[in-house]
Amino acid sequence: MIKAGLVRVDSRLLHGQVVTRWIGQTNAKEVIIFDDALASDDFMIEVFQMAAPSGVTLIVKSIDEIPEFLSDRGLNNSIILFKSIPMVLKAMTTGIKFERLQIGGIGGGPDRTVVFKNITLTKDEFDELIKLQQDGTDIYLQTVPEEREVKLEDIKNKF
Repeated sequence: MIKAGLVRVDSRLLHGQVVTRWIGQTNAKEVIIFDDALASDDFMIEVFQMAAPSGVTLIVKSIDEIPEFLSDRGLNNSIILFKSIPMVLKAMTTGIKFERLQIGGIGGGPDRTVVFKNITLTKDEFDELIKLQQDGTDIYLQTVPEEREVKLEDIKNKF
C-alpha cells in the first residue's frame, strides 16, 4: 500500500488551493500528476511548471508509468494529483493501492450530484469509491486543510 504526503483527486490539478495551502500543509517537495492527456501535452506541462512554487518539483506521468515510477520511491514529501475518479480507477488497474485518497474539487456536469461544497460525483463514481474503501483505501472529501474530513458514509444519502 502506497503512502504519500497527500493523494488527491482535483479536476483543476495544480491550482491556487493546492499551491497555497496543501503544499504547505504537507511540506511537499514535489507534486506528481498522473494524467494521460496532460502527460502528452508539453505546452500544458510547461504551464503547470510555472504554477509550481519555487523549490517544489513538478512531475507529470501517464497512468501506465505509475508502477515503474513509484517502485521503491519515498513519497512522504509528495503530493500526487489525479484529475478525475476514472483516472484514479485506471491507476488502480496497474496494481497500485493508496493508503489514503482525498477527493477535492470536482466540477459539475451531466449526471453529477453535488455531494460536498464544490465536489460532485456520479452514482457510478460513488459506488467505485465505496469498493476502493472496502479494499482498504481510506477515502475522504476535503477541499481545504482547515475543513474537517468528510467520510463517504456521510454523503451516501446524496444518492
